[in-house]
Amino acid sequence: MSTLIDEGLFRQVKLEAARQGKQISGIVGEALEEYLSEKGERKTTAGFVTESWGALYLPEAQVHEIMEAEDELLDD
Repeated sequence: MSTLIDEGLFRQVKLEAARQGKQISGIVGEALEEYLSEKGERKTTAGFVTESWGALYLPEAQVHEIMEAEDELLDD
């Protein structure tokens, strides 16, 4: 497998790898992991309910647990 990277960017990665005493592949891997984790997060100002249209897909047992916990909170 091979990937083309801009020459200037590659130089920066190479310098950073040397500075940290790491392999270039380690620096690139860390950068990709960070990028993908950021892209995986929802970046929105809308609330969860708005985003999900109010629908939560949970197993029935988990729904019962939540309802029981909520009941206990309301009883106090």
